Amino acid sequence: MQTQGPTTSTSRRPRRRLATFTIAGVAALSLGLGACSAQDGGGTSAPSATSSAATERTAFEVVRASAQQGQEAGSARFALSTTTTATGEATGGQEQTFDVSGEGSFDAEDGAVQMSLTLPAMTGAAGSTVELRLVDEVAYLSGAPLTGEGQWVRLPLDALGGAGLDTGAVDPSAQLQQLRAVADDVTEVPGVEVRGVQTRGYSGTIDPQAAFEALPPEQQTEEARQALTESGLTAIPFTLYVDEQDRPARIVQEVDVQGVSSSVTMDFWDWGSDVEVEAPEAGSVVDAPGFPGAGAEAPAGAPAGA
Repeated sequence: MQTQGPTTSTSRRPRRRLATFTIAGVAALSLGLGACSAQDGGGTSAPSATSSAATERTAFEVVRASAQQGQEAGSARFALSTTTTATGEATGGQEQTFDVSGEGSFDAEDGAVQMSLTLPAMTGAAGSTVELRLVDEVAYLSGAPLTGEGQWVRLPLDALGGAGLDTGAVDPSAQLQQLRAVADDVTEVPGVEVRGVQTRGYSGTIDPQAAFEALPPEQQTEEARQALTESGLTAIPFTLYVDEQDRPARIVQEVDVQGVSSSVTMDFWDWGSDVEVEAPEAGSVVDAPGFPGAGAEAPAGAPAGA
């Protein structure tokens, strides 16, 4: 369930993707991942011949069912852990490795997300935490080095899209919907225990082109298409662990694009739980400058997210 602070909205809005704002190293997560997030059925590949003994279904069918089960459950808590290694021109030829971790909750139906992110050392604010909220198509960020204590920066998602920033990276529901574009190479692998739950494991690849083509037309922008083409990304390796109800318990993805390698692990639990996300108090919010449609500062008393 999504609730607002001083200004409450009960309207349902089309689901968009959480932005890859420059939260230090989190931008690296968008390489290959965000542009490949699918919202509705996309995979066209034939099922793998590998079958799950427990269910008499193919591994391909279990993975696709997991995406559906997650969508039907709608909300959950999640934890994110990433390790990114970059080399080449961007790093002066030196190899740099940094980690980002976070934990939060989301409600895919309302488009609500709240999350705390721990920044990597390369930001100059190692170990500091950035709070992120997504309410009614507006992202709010708070914490050093972005804001002072108790202050928030507001970033409307349409402004981020207009600036050419990917809006699919640190969105947990986006990661799950990629599974709808799974290729036909899925096999069953040994399960692991995830947060006290014994799981079944499945490994394969996601087809980025199929995922892109499954996006709603308004998200199939020329910029996104060009970024996907220039990345040279042809497959996203993943390992998925599901619980006894086929709901995702953990998904691990490996992406290697133009000198940047990322390993992204996302855990899910408390499926179907209530999620409440409030917009910050209006007086503590300023608009982020430099984005189309975003002003320099929100006037005192203006509605948050208006």
